[in-house]
Amino acid sequence: MSQSSNLLSFRPAQYHTGKCCFVSFYVLDPLTGNLTRRRVKVDHVPKNERRRYTTALVNSINEKLYSGWNPLAERLKKTTVTIGQAIDDYLAAKAKETRKDTMRSYRSFAASFDDWLKKGGLDGRFLISIGEDVLLDYMLEIEDGISARTYNNYITFLRGLFEWCKHRRWIAENPAQNIKTKRVDEKKRVVIPADVRARILRYFEAENPNFVCVMMLCYRLFIRPKEICGLKVKDVDFAEGLMTVPAEVAKNHKERVLAMPEEIRFYMDRLNDAPKDWFLFSNTRYEAGPRKKPMAPTRIDGTWEAMREALNLPSAYQFYSLKDTGITEMLENGVPPKFVKELADHHSLAMTERYTHKAEAKKILEWNRIRF
Repeated sequence: MSQSSNLLSFRPAQYHTGKCCFVSFYVLDPLTGNLTRRRVKVDHVPKNERRRYTTALVNSINEKLYSGWNPLAERLKKTTVTIGQAIDDYLAAKAKETRKDTMRSYRSFAASFDDWLKKGGLDGRFLISIGEDVLLDYMLEIEDGISARTYNNYITFLRGLFEWCKHRRWIAENPAQNIKTKRVDEKKRVVIPADVRARILRYFEAENPNFVCVMMLCYRLFIRPKEICGLKVKDVDFAEGLMTVPAEVAKNHKERVLAMPEEIRFYMDRLNDAPKDWFLFSNTRYEAGPRKKPMAPTRIDGTWEAMREALNLPSAYQFYSLKDTGITEMLENGVPPKFVKELADHHSLAMTERYTHKAEAKKILEWNRIRF
């Protein structure tokens, strides 16, 4: 940049005296296109040293100005990021570190927010102009028809988005940080009684034997539905009777090695000759066996729902209730919570101990034999 063009984008620094002593200079604000004054106060410098200090300061500032320096240039970089660009960059960054199924949730929340922004003509606004008031308007728009838990999940997404932007130093504060979440009642854990489980077992033994193993993986080994769909033949040690849930499949990104009960080994032993890289479950029919493509988690839900309708069972008996049932019964049988925690792949012992109150209540009843 030549000196003449520099003169159009700034005014050199000067020293000013009076009630307040300071050095001032003007630079071009890239957002407004106008020259903006910047001041550096020097009152803190002793009077006998102030002249020498300010002369050196003026010379230093002017040298940088003539070389093309503009202290507002970094501001330009930050403030010209639009909310739409921020959402796209955030999703791209999360995709590098997040499971595919989790990314579907991120994209769903992002799509809802982005659609609302576009509807109001806000998608092109600078990120720094998106304040708490804008986010509250959005939450007010979407809260009808969604549960308190889902409402809170939207807030969690917004907090994560803007916290990421704050970390990038695009914004100074997170506008979603103080938005209040809704109260969510504790999730009810529905245990499936033994007589009902017997009916379910007879149904699938007759209609879909393959699904018996799918159920047992959830009931006996506490493997989650999405994890079940990601298991491959190579994850089964037929000789040792062990099954590995790989880190890339596990919800918590932590590999687990599990010992298989007899009813699970009975099914797995039939798969020993299948290609090692094939998925254990390709669909819910026994005849299919392992295939190159995995079974979708929605297929598990659909198969379970069909059974529930056929047996006229209440909707409270979900497929995931099998895991809750298995955990509760283990605790009732005296298995220490710390071992149940490891098998269930819980983050903390507190999560496992949510199931213990039922087991403890039944034990107390055994001891409490007093009569009125």
